Amino acid sequence: MVEPTPTPEKTERSKTDRTEMWKALKWTMILLVCLVCSIGAYKAWQIATAPARVLENTAGSVMNRLNVPISKQRNYDKYAAAAFSHLNALPEKDPDSLKARGFRLANLNGAEGRVCEMTYDFGLGAVPVFLAADNKAHEAAKIVGSDADRLIRIVIVSPEETLGLNVEYDETAKHWALGWRPTSINKPYPDEWAEKPISTILKRVPKDCVATQE
Repeated sequence: MVEPTPTPEKTERSKTDRTEMWKALKWTMILLVCLVCSIGAYKAWQIATAPARVLENTAGSVMNRLNVPISKQRNYDKYAAAAFSHLNALPEKDPDSLKARGFRLANLNGAEGRVCEMTYDFGLGAVPVFLAADNKAHEAAKIVGSDADRLIRIVIVSPEETLGLNVEYDETAKHWALGWRPTSINKPYPDEWAEKPISTILKRVPKDCVATQE
């Protein structure tokens, strides 16, 4: 039996179908290659940035641990603002010993000689507490007409340890914040231990810090 000879139209249609099939196959392969490359690039990015992401997460955890929640914000804001204004306006007095100078440089840098010392009983007897506003940073802000960079450094000294805290005005939240200094990150005290005593200490500043003491 003799098969019919394909007409030119059928031959052309067959060629077109094969061409379209190869085009579809080609684009499928291209998409698969792109997908594999994208997955590979993402995995490589994960591996390359893993240390940075771990560091970022760790830094966030550290910052959360440094911050002390304030339960009575309105009173705390009032005491902190008054304390900063008072400390910032104290007369300058140079430290009277090399030891005192080293202590200030290590713990109260930026105070420009305006340092206050009082005592506070945290439950085991009165210990020295040093306070100083960061005058240098605030003066730099005032030059450009800003009231930013308001920071009070507080250092609590006991026979066993030295603890540092920062009382700082948060320009974004429009509130005064309280936080542990990084050197006190391994503190053996809960955050609740800090809020009430520091609020009381700040409240006492205008009365007790009448002149710098060593």
